[in-house]
This record gives sequence, C-alpha cells and structure tokens, in this order.
Amino acid sequence: MTGKDFEFLITPGDLEIKQEDFDTLMTPDSLPWTKATQNDKTYYKVGKDEFSYSREIAGIQMTFNAAITFEKARKIVEEVTDKLAKHTGKEIEVIFVSIDKN
Repeated sequence: MTGKDFEFLITPGDLEIKQEDFDTLMTPDSLPWTKATQNDKTYYKVGKDEFSYSREIAGIQMTFNAAITFEKARKIVEEVTDKLAKHTGKEIEVIFVSIDKN
C-alpha cells in the first residue's frame, strides 16, 4: 500500500494550532524535513516523499505523495499526533481513509 491508496484524518475538528506552532507540531522529529510552497499550497518534504494538510470540518486531513510507503506515512502521522496530544492536552484520534480509485 502506498500514498495513492490512503489519507489520514486527525481529529477532533476543533484543534487550535497557532500558525507559529504549526511547522513544529505537524512534522516528525525523527526524520529530517523541509517546507516548500507550490501553487499556494504548503508541502512538507521528507526525503523524496511529501505530505500536506487541509482543514476539514471533522479534523485535519493529511495527504501524501503517491509513492510513499504506508509504514513511513504511519510513522509521520504517529509522531505528529503524539506531539499534538502533548501540546493540546486532548485525545487525538487518527482515522485511516482508504482511497478507492475504481
């Protein structure tokens, strides 16, 4: 399974993250990353892979490039949710969303 097959939704939807804290909270600590902007959208690059976020009513949607492995994406989302839980004091839930291209 690769990034073309899934997304994650980080809940609850009322998470308040200050803009100045966003990059620190929403990126992994165990992997080096860089930030890039393309077509008015911010991406975070980890090696050859990348991910991005969008705000939804139910939470924060996290999408990945098509080639990233599920294991690498899961590691990133787990680190992010651990940091969010510590920062907000809220219970953070991650919903796996399967993408069916058929």
